[in-house]
Amino acid sequence: MTNREIENRLAEEIRQATPNVLAQVLQQCQTQKEECTDMANQMEVQVVNTSKRKKWIAGLASAAAAVVVVAGAGIFGYNYMAVDSVIGIDVNPSIELEINRQDKVLKAEALNQDANEILDGMELKGVDFDVAVNALIGSMLKNGYIDELKNSILISVDNDDAEKSAELENRLMEEISAILSSSQVDPALKAQTVSAESDELQKLSEQYQISVGKASLIQSICAQDSTKQFADLAKLSINDLYLIADSQKVNLDDTITQGNPSDKAYIDVEKAKSAAFAHAGVSASEVQLLKAELDFDDGVMVYEIEFVRGNAEYEYDIDAVTAKVLKVEKDGTDNSQQANSSNSSSENSQGGNNSTGNNSFISKEEAKNIALKAAGVNQAKNVKVSLDRDDREYNVEFMDGEFEYDYEIHAVSGKVLAADKERLDDDDRNSSSTGVIISEEEAKSIALKQAGISDPDWIEASFDGEDNKYDVEFAASGYEYDYEINAQNGKIMEYDRERL
Repeated sequence: MTNREIENRLAEEIRQATPNVLAQVLQQCQTQKEECTDMANQMEVQVVNTSKRKKWIAGLASAAAAVVVVAGAGIFGYNYMAVDSVIGIDVNPSIELEINRQDKVLKAEALNQDANEILDGMELKGVDFDVAVNALIGSMLKNGYIDELKNSILISVDNDDAEKSAELENRLMEEISAILSSSQVDPALKAQTVSAESDELQKLSEQYQISVGKASLIQSICAQDSTKQFADLAKLSINDLYLIADSQKVNLDDTITQGNPSDKAYIDVEKAKSAAFAHAGVSASEVQLLKAELDFDDGVMVYEIEFVRGNAEYEYDIDAVTAKVLKVEKDGTDNSQQANSSNSSSENSQGGNNSTGNNSFISKEEAKNIALKAAGVNQAKNVKVSLDRDDREYNVEFMDGEFEYDYEIHAVSGKVLAADKERLDDDDRNSSSTGVIISEEEAKSIALKQAGISDPDWIEASFDGEDNKYDVEFAASGYEYDYEINAQNGKIMEYDRERL
């Protein structure tokens, strides 16, 4: 077969295989260059002139080949630029990568300010996915977002193919684990499948400038604990979210998990419990522990400690870094503590020494004497002593000469915690010169008599020099009483009773 015969055979096969799109091509050519019309004329007369017909077939074959090339290039370009998967990588920097089927990065997006720092100077578009992940994790290590104190990473994969999602999750877990292990960081990794098509997750992601993956994790935690607020948790790093989820036993079975989040930045739960017990003046053996878990409150990581002793329930927030008592709430009466306080007062009245070894409170008289001695004052006017049982502190206020003093005394140790001294103005000096007629004990007796109580569970009285009155509080038979007694004439100004 000659070359010409081969050409004719190929042309005929192409003609038969090519769809009849002449009319469509002609219509499109009318809006193009004039030479398209010449080409159409040649096609129309091909039935008259066989030699021209051969030229037309050859031209059409070339056009068909060009269409195939262009179509193929278009399909390849579409496949290359089409997003196949979206990968979220969260530490506190939150970054999303869009990749195609060839595992090339199409886009790297920073979702918060920390992520901008990580991506600064990086051009990841077009690079292999593995290379991009290595660069991102390396930058987070370099900038201190990942270390032995913060070792947690959340991996989120969005792909329509469940099998492909699982393959990517496992692959990422292995790669990131290898990178961190080589940097002497024992990682805590979680991987999950998410869907950006979820309108709710997408809205939360945009509102709080976090990834869809982090929004999904927080949503899971909030769903299992109605006390949690999404807005509060959105501020936390992934490491802190993992710690809270672990401490509160949040079920995250829909994630692949490797390793444990680092708690090295925080005190342990035993130290937090000890801080709460010491502040309350109780021992671990005396209480029934209700709750001891890591949480987040008012922008601070805290341990929430709850326990019961006697008829009183205590709730503490302990700073998870410093072990400082941040918040205290107490409901009911701790009969055991009141017994200790009564025993202490009895010992003092008998001339015995008050022991602080059993965490019993010093008396008000002792607190007053400690404050007067610290101020260098022998006799003072308008002395006011009040006990804050929750904070285990006495507040002692008094006047002497031209000055007003304010002291805080530890109710167990007697240590001076704070002191303040201010010069009195004329009005204050005139007020202090009016004097007090009835004593604190008389004010207590007046209140008890009016309530019909002879033996209260506990009783406290404090003097308000500004209003020249006594505030008397006591508890008995399941009720708490609050009285205001005029310090000059002993009249009851106001009183209230509430069930405990």
